[in-house]
Amino acid sequence: MTRAPELVRGVGLRGALAINVITMVGIGPLITIPLVLGALHGPLSLIGWIAGALLALCDGLVWAELGSRYPGSGGTYAYLREAFGAHGLGRMLAFLFVWQTIFSAPLLLATGYIGFASYAGYLVPHLTQHPHEQQALAVGVGIVTILALYRGIVSTARIGTALFVAVLVTLLAVIAGAFARFSPAVAFAAPSHALGSGFAAGFGAALVIAMYDYAGYGQSSAIGGEVVAPQRTIPRSIVIAIGLVAALYVALQCGVLGAIPWQRIVPAHDGTIPPLGQYVGSAVVERAFGALAAGVVTVLILITAFASVYGNLLGFSRIPFAAAVDGVFLKPFAHVHERLRFPDVSLLAIGILALPASLFSLGDVINALTAGMVLIQSIAQICAVFVLRARGERAPYRMRLFPLTALVALAGWLYVFVGAGGAAMLYGAVWLAAGAIVFLARAGRRSEWPFVRRSAPDVRGS
Repeated sequence: MTRAPELVRGVGLRGALAINVITMVGIGPLITIPLVLGALHGPLSLIGWIAGALLALCDGLVWAELGSRYPGSGGTYAYLREAFGAHGLGRMLAFLFVWQTIFSAPLLLATGYIGFASYAGYLVPHLTQHPHEQQALAVGVGIVTILALYRGIVSTARIGTALFVAVLVTLLAVIAGAFARFSPAVAFAAPSHALGSGFAAGFGAALVIAMYDYAGYGQSSAIGGEVVAPQRTIPRSIVIAIGLVAALYVALQCGVLGAIPWQRIVPAHDGTIPPLGQYVGSAVVERAFGALAAGVVTVLILITAFASVYGNLLGFSRIPFAAAVDGVFLKPFAHVHERLRFPDVSLLAIGILALPASLFSLGDVINALTAGMVLIQSIAQICAVFVLRARGERAPYRMRLFPLTALVALAGWLYVFVGAGGAAMLYGAVWLAAGAIVFLARAGRRSEWPFVRRSAPDVRGS
């Protein structure tokens, strides 16, 4: 049996919290506020953000319990493999999760690159008139992200903490600009038909967008093998990150409602977002403090966007690495940089695949992501907690109000899956089915589960 490459435990609570927050925030809320307002008009949009925070918290407690029980690298991959059996169903679920990660992680990274290039149009209007140059910028940001992460974990954690500060300053600056011209009458004036028959559909669409913006609260668990005192650090970093980001999102949405009439930033019937909605963060700061301040904040927004993709690529790159070390995925992904001791092949593979994904539209990428992540990650992971509890295994951290919190998370994710729409649901199901076929073909060739009656030996490589 090959010994797993040793990683450096150099990420404390501050670094783990920073990685979670910068992964969650990014540029997401600053470009999706118009979409949430389009689904839930006026102050009802706050319901979407609050509901998203509650779902994120319930699901975050699932991450926290599993992260304390299995504090190695890989996150969901390790949870599914161990909970359902390393040589049985767990092997298949773990493979499917890595399969999904290899293709969904680049899409999620691409949303950050696309958002960065889009917001850069506020500073360089020329970009908005030349889509190909905007796409080139998105790809360039992806290359810079790879280079920034091609280093040891201790240095990476320090950079993540610095970016965490930039994220907080950015959101606080936009919130301050929004509340500088805040009008309660404008903020809380709901349309008369707000609670009509379309509310349920609008709520579903808003919750999908909100969960996209909250995603990333469990990122510290993906690098659990590099976290100091992971049994305590991982749960605390998850819960604190969700509470902090939820407060910022609700304050941001409330401030925007009172600074700009929401009708001026919602998408048109054809889905086109008006210019004011495309740069809503810069717009509220410009109205409050002038063009110079808006330019400075826009630069901070771009730094925030970079911070998010930085945290995402960091966490995602550890998932195929952990699977390859266990022999579940392709052997080259288990390679560790000889001097700096980080999974270099996995980092490069995920990072490079994100570059062509940056050439697609933001809306198409988000829709494909949502349904694709729910089935194998969120739902299967929640089921893993029930399996471990039924076996009597006790994690260092145990979620409060079990099983209620886990059931709320399960129901919420099923609702999000349906709310993503038929096309996205079909994409998610077909992609997982394709992964299952690949797994079964590979297992048959290697005489592994389910083609053997006894547990298969721990075979490394592919």
